[in-house]
Amino acid sequence: MLSPLLRELRLENFRCFTSAALQVEPGTSLILGENASGKTSLLEAIYFLGRGTSFRASRTNPLIRHGAGSASVFGVADFAGSPHRIGVQAAGASVEVRIDGQPRGSRADLAEVLAVQLLDPMAHELVQGAPEGRRRFLDWGVFHVEHEFLPAWQRYRRALQQRNAALRLGQRSAALAWDGQLLQYAELVDQTRKRFLEALEPLVQDSASRLLGHRVSMEYWPGWARDSSFAESLARNLETDLNQGVTGSGPHRADLRITVDDRRARDSVSRGQEKLLVAALTVAQGKLVAAARGDRVILLVDEPAADLDQRHLALLVSELEQSGAQLFITCLEQGVLPLAAPAAMFHVKHGQVGPPP
Repeated sequence: MLSPLLRELRLENFRCFTSAALQVEPGTSLILGENASGKTSLLEAIYFLGRGTSFRASRTNPLIRHGAGSASVFGVADFAGSPHRIGVQAAGASVEVRIDGQPRGSRADLAEVLAVQLLDPMAHELVQGAPEGRRRFLDWGVFHVEHEFLPAWQRYRRALQQRNAALRLGQRSAALAWDGQLLQYAELVDQTRKRFLEALEPLVQDSASRLLGHRVSMEYWPGWARDSSFAESLARNLETDLNQGVTGSGPHRADLRITVDDRRARDSVSRGQEKLLVAALTVAQGKLVAAARGDRVILLVDEPAADLDQRHLALLVSELEQSGAQLFITCLEQGVLPLAAPAAMFHVKHGQVGPPP
């Protein structure tokens, strides 16, 4: 039997929960309850534990139960053969992270111990939304698989901030002085993303063939015209960058173009197909990350039955169960999802978690 990645979860003053505690099973955990009962908030707490941020709010204040001064999530997770105690606290606009009792300043530390993915009713935004969301999706996987990526990305971002500051002040020579570092680290970011996508694409195609029955491909756009180098793009766009006070090309502008049967996915698939497409991307990414980590990932699935007929829901549930991830799935009631394997079940009502009635 597969061991759990997350074994224990505790919440204090998180959203609608005054307190809650779960002992987690290795396989699928099914979270049942009516709408607005707190099911999604429970998934959000696990996401917060692994990412240090929310998938529903850009700020931390909404995570704190009304009237409380802070919210905290605590978990015990197995990684690299050892249990680790993880704690994340939101107080005002700040987030405090502790791993094994030691304060950590980086959300990357959380992600390294607890690899958390999400598939929710807003999944279509990965197809229809802005490039920023696709970059975040891509870079989460690159972070876990390509160890050169994070330091290169951090140094690129610092150089970009300095160049942009000089551009806003109209300081041409000061802006040009940062181009060397920008180019150096952009090359590493670009290379690691491309290597990751080369490994990811066959896994996406395999999963998409079962879920969609169509051929899916991905095309990486680096953030500048592909018929030129980044150095040429910086030189050509310098006057525009000075006028606008921002660097208009580079890895921070990259995008992932997704096609289904050689047509842009955003223009050619239905809402249900978008959900299956994003599921294929997510499952494939999780498998690649798990192989690189030598351990499982956690996949949070919120209301998988939405937008799908029974046949496609059965295909999705089967793909999720075969993914190898530790699954946490929300559903209105027992019996809706055609699960092949038994699931541990939790019932959420009025901010309380317990066994099904």
